[in-house]
Amino acid sequence: MTATAHGPTDIPAGFAAVLARSGEMGRLIAGFDWSATPLGPISDWPQSRLTAIGIVLASSIPMATIWGPEGILIYNAGYAAFSGDRHPAILGCPLVECWPEVAAFNAEVIAAGLGGRTLAFRDQAMLLGQGGATEQHWLDLDYTPIADEHGHPSGIMATVIDSSARMRDRQDRENALSAARESEARFRNVADHAPIVMWVTDTGGRCTYINRTWTLQTGQPVGEGLHFGWAAMLHADDRDMAERAFRDAMADQRPFQIEYRLAQVDGGYHWVMVTAIPRFDDDGTFLGMIGSVVDIDERRRAEAALRDINAVLERRVMEALAERKLFADIIDSTGTLVQVLGFDHRYLAINRAAAEDFERLFGIRPQIGQHKVEAMAGRPEILSVMRDYWTRALAGEEFAVIQALDDPAGERHHYELRFSPLVSAEGTPIGAYQFATDVSERLAQQERLHDMEAQLRQSQKMEAVGQLTGGIAHDFNNLLQVVVGNLEMLDRLLPTDEHPRARRAATNAMTGAKRAATLTQRLLAFSRRQPLAPQSVDTQRLVDGLSDLLTRTLGEQVNLTVASAPGLWTVEADPNQLESAILNLAVNARDAMPHGGTLAITMRNATLDGLATMAAGPVPYPTDPGDYVAIDVSDTGTGMDRATLGRVFEPFFTTKEVGKGTGLGLSMVYGFAKQSGGQVQIESKPGEGTCVTLFLPRFDGVAPPIETVAPVSRPTHGSETILVVEDDADVRAYSTEALRELGYDVLEAEDGATALALLESPGASEIALLFSDVVLPGGMTGADLASAARALHPELKVLFTTGYARDVIVHGGRLDAGVALITKPFDFADLAARIRAMLDG
Repeated sequence: MTATAHGPTDIPAGFAAVLARSGEMGRLIAGFDWSATPLGPISDWPQSRLTAIGIVLASSIPMATIWGPEGILIYNAGYAAFSGDRHPAILGCPLVECWPEVAAFNAEVIAAGLGGRTLAFRDQAMLLGQGGATEQHWLDLDYTPIADEHGHPSGIMATVIDSSARMRDRQDRENALSAARESEARFRNVADHAPIVMWVTDTGGRCTYINRTWTLQTGQPVGEGLHFGWAAMLHADDRDMAERAFRDAMADQRPFQIEYRLAQVDGGYHWVMVTAIPRFDDDGTFLGMIGSVVDIDERRRAEAALRDINAVLERRVMEALAERKLFADIIDSTGTLVQVLGFDHRYLAINRAAAEDFERLFGIRPQIGQHKVEAMAGRPEILSVMRDYWTRALAGEEFAVIQALDDPAGERHHYELRFSPLVSAEGTPIGAYQFATDVSERLAQQERLHDMEAQLRQSQKMEAVGQLTGGIAHDFNNLLQVVVGNLEMLDRLLPTDEHPRARRAATNAMTGAKRAATLTQRLLAFSRRQPLAPQSVDTQRLVDGLSDLLTRTLGEQVNLTVASAPGLWTVEADPNQLESAILNLAVNARDAMPHGGTLAITMRNATLDGLATMAAGPVPYPTDPGDYVAIDVSDTGTGMDRATLGRVFEPFFTTKEVGKGTGLGLSMVYGFAKQSGGQVQIESKPGEGTCVTLFLPRFDGVAPPIETVAPVSRPTHGSETILVVEDDADVRAYSTEALRELGYDVLEAEDGATALALLESPGASEIALLFSDVVLPGGMTGADLASAARALHPELKVLFTTGYARDVIVHGGRLDAGVALITKPFDFADLAARIRAMLDG
């Protein structure tokens, strides 16, 4: 539906829809007085500018557009958040004035972008003012020229990503690395003077460091003890056991403690206790082992029992600590949001993902021990809901809910919240925990899938109607041809002044048969299976020519007005079907005004952006961007509610009384518009009337000159030979009898093979016209027969007839070029005139 702007700015329909979807930024842009800027009012903006701004508004990352040498700034919600307290004052202002602290940089960007150059900066250092203070920032900046309709740069699209956090993190890591080096130097200094042996290995178990105490204790130089050289100093009976224990601890990446006998500098062996733990970096990567060697020889015998107990206890403590750290690391690294509260509603734990998301929603990062009320004080409406959830969970209830939450930028997210009570290993209640997952995209996908399934079901239903229509049209129109032809023949044969009852019966039967034929044609129109013959049409002349018929159809109580915009384009359409569509719309309008009113037909030029879709109907479809002629048919009648609007284009749906409407009028208009490459839109409100707009594509060829030709009286009889090819015996009988009544010699054939045999016979040169059904039995269509016949007789005239052409002579909904067709059911006069025109043409 075409959007209508309100206020001083006439906003184009497509752009108005973009602004409506863009939240606060859309409202700010729509309400801004752009006429006071070099850009002028939105109604004058070129499509390139509207498209670029639409792309920026749809993006979730900070983006802006910079227009003209003045650098007029228009941006999205992400850029607004980045701008801080400068927003919204900088909307519509020159870029250089918006950021005076980097004015020179921005001036160079504008000059380069309008010169057609693309710029990119990574980790660009800038001192920017925030909240009255200047702060160091690092930014990733991309600038891309925006071409106008002539291909010249008219603006710049800018992407601004604040990389300050990454740069500060890098500096922190560098500082940490420097501190680690200093720490290592201090460690080596301390370790070399420690009274015990200290050592470090890599991930392969090779010893990379031993302090000087090793040499003082064992007599082995430090260099010889590196890698696996230290094993030579073990007692031979203990070596296998010690090496195996060391390898197992390395493989399991776990702490270990072991006692064995170690050679001494003064001879003999001492019992030593070796203790080691695994080393991990900040990311949890295993780096090797670090350990110590303590001489316990003097205590071994006296403290044997105590030593064993302590070793077991120490091992268990280390394992427990390692396990606890492992689980803590897993929870902290998961993307699921985890929060734990005690009975006093204070935080017992919160993982990194939950803390970051909480900070994004509420502006503060919650701390362990902080009260929930304090953390959420800025959003009391959410606090009330979440307090109820936590109260239920702390009372022992386990449940899950879907909760919608809006972030400060107004973007809505949906979370699946799972609450459970938390108990200790001994079964004592200690609080409750919450697992939260952002399911916004999943819900959006489900909604999109639901809409697609609904459209698919409706499309399949409409396609089934079309297939059913096409399937019965051929046979049904053959039956109607027999009925119409013989009723007309009966009417001609009855004496004029005799048998009035029989003549009335024949007339009534003919009326019913023609109504049935009309219904079939409307079904074919809806299902887009009618053969169209589009051409250049002057819609104003066409509507003017219908005025008298429309006036008679509407009656005295309905006033008809017709208006056309100056310079109206011609359209590409089938004129007969266009007349039928306008008449259908007029009849519907008349029936909606039982007490009289006004019917207005207005014609105007329109350019669609490709975003417009049918406002109501069985399956909305997009429109190709381009030029169209819009025909508005408006009434002042009863109007329709929203539910009715959603079904008006469905076949057989009608709001009229039984017997007063087939429900196929608007269906035919819908099918005609879509098959013609156009669009149909409808607006209506109860009590305010209805406006149906038919968009038809502009004719882009060269229209033939309009000539006024006086009607020529043509003879309807003849004496030529005509070959009639028709598989239905009753239709063939009527056609041949009618042609013989007109004076022609007639040859008959029931299929293509029989007809071809006649065309190959010695007297075939006498055949002046091939009159063939399109759909024939035996594998040869009417088109195949015509091609073979013209190969034999190049001058042979061909007239096709059909009740449904399928894809034989109609492709893309259009009758093939150079094809002559008379559709069933046809009457005697139409047949006579068309045959004569073909023979004389």
